[in-house]
Amino acid sequence: MMSIVYNFCNVFTTGFSVMRLFILFITIAISFSVVSNATNNAADVINERKNFFKKSQQDIKGLYASIRSGNLDEIKTYSMSLAEWAAVMPEYFPEGSGGGLSDALEKIWEDFHGFKKAAKKFELAALSVVEAANLSDKDAIMAAASTVGDSCKSCHRKFKN
Repeated sequence: MMSIVYNFCNVFTTGFSVMRLFILFITIAISFSVVSNATNNAADVINERKNFFKKSQQDIKGLYASIRSGNLDEIKTYSMSLAEWAAVMPEYFPEGSGGGLSDALEKIWEDFHGFKKAAKKFELAALSVVEAANLSDKDAIMAAASTVGDSCKSCHRKFKN
């Protein structure tokens, strides 16, 4: 940034052409645009992942309601939705998308491997509910659903404010 300011001041003291001044102005505008775009992208990613987490909360509520009612198809649908979110969750935590609008702790990026393992554990727990529902085994469904809840709590304790 200092070199841009220096170059800008240099334009007036050394008699640079209007074309060079125009190029310098465009360079400054692009620099600010890139910084602004990176900030907007981080905010967009944060908002997108918040929406996925809200949907995940609704899916968990739906899952438990479906378990209570014994609706195996809904159990599978909610569990698959949770598993699909878990599979892509780490992609919604790119470097630089913490702080500010986010409740994500820096620990996510400091231990990204551990975070990915936690997301995988969540995915596998959700898939185990699907497997249990395929077998129509209510006890296995309850045990697997409990594992889903435990994986959420464990991850939140470690990686969320």
